[in-house]
Amino acid sequence: MSLATFRARIPAINSWLLAGVCASIPLTVAPAYWLTAVMLLLWLAEGRFVAKFRALADEPLVWICLAYYGVFVASLFWSDDLEWGRRMLGRQNFFLLAPLYFSVARREHVGRYISAFLASVAFCEALALYNWAQMHVWPGLPDGIRVDKGADDTAPFVDRILYAPALALAGYLAGHRLLFDTSGTKMRLVYAGLLATTAFNLVISGGRAGLVGFLALLTLLAFQRFARRPVLAAAVSALLVGGIVIGGYAGNDYFRMRADRVVNELEHYEELPKASVSQRLIYWQNALRIFRDAPLAGVGIGDYPEVYRAVNERYTPAWAPAWNPHNHYLYVLTSTGLLGGVLLVALLGVPLLRRGHDDSRRRMRRALPLLFMVICLFESYLMRSNTSLMYVVFLALLWSPARESRA
Repeated sequence: MSLATFRARIPAINSWLLAGVCASIPLTVAPAYWLTAVMLLLWLAEGRFVAKFRALADEPLVWICLAYYGVFVASLFWSDDLEWGRRMLGRQNFFLLAPLYFSVARREHVGRYISAFLASVAFCEALALYNWAQMHVWPGLPDGIRVDKGADDTAPFVDRILYAPALALAGYLAGHRLLFDTSGTKMRLVYAGLLATTAFNLVISGGRAGLVGFLALLTLLAFQRFARRPVLAAAVSALLVGGIVIGGYAGNDYFRMRADRVVNELEHYEELPKASVSQRLIYWQNALRIFRDAPLAGVGIGDYPEVYRAVNERYTPAWAPAWNPHNHYLYVLTSTGLLGGVLLVALLGVPLLRRGHDDSRRRMRRALPLLFMVICLFESYLMRSNTSLMYVVFLALLWSPARESRA
């Protein structure tokens, strides 16, 4: 094979590598780094840099991702704890890789990328269902593959904090294929089964933020399906959301315990300094105090833990200090100030509101930012490796331009 022939095949090879990255999202994130490294080497070997950079320069989302990453880099200049700052910056390195993913992603292969992601999620769900059965139905079964994070976690590779958002997006994508992209009865049954299995996995996973995000996407899906009949869409979404919540509460002890705990902790949060919901309320209050004192530039990505410790000791000494506010909006505002907040709004708002091509991806483009707008209320999800990878990669493949196929 000549060098020219090999270079001509690189886009097709990299497209398969990107599918592998999609498959790694609900798993451990380590394979994504290796696949991305190979992808980058091949991208460099391919050449055609003028055409590549010209295409990237025309995509505003690439600039937004880089600017968003750059504001955290800039905040290191007013951070005293550079070691912690570099550690936190490393959790967001996938935003720096956004140009590579945008350059590699091919619109004609979007189905491949989504299928790889759904297949990986389905594999994880099968393992999680086995874990649930072993824990609650047939305890005599051999132990399955299960993450060593919490006694009630059923997820096989990552804890419920990272597992549930991947399930939420997978549930929407399965529902989208069921309603819009599949015509055969057999495949409709496959995606209906995957949607139902995903909903059940969310109920048993204990991931509350992911479940709320999934319910928001389910509502979006209903309104997309009945776009010209909003009353019917509202009724269908209410039926689906209510059915999942009521069914989960009535039929699953773990779900009921987690739901009851939320209500109790909201009512008595000042008396429960070790409870997760009450801790979040205190984290948010103290983060707002930090932002109030440094609204323009924040305290820097490296200094949040130390500044929070001082604020916590002054206002809420009964609560343990935290290394992040468990709310991504407050994380960005306290670390980088108003400029970071503006860039976060652009990162989530532009893909939600921007008018794209009227193609098969137009509905999915709304789902991705909506999911993260919801779940970022409860955790710093764009600072977590698996979920930040999910956002950047799906942003790239949903907004990738048309290209001539070289497969």
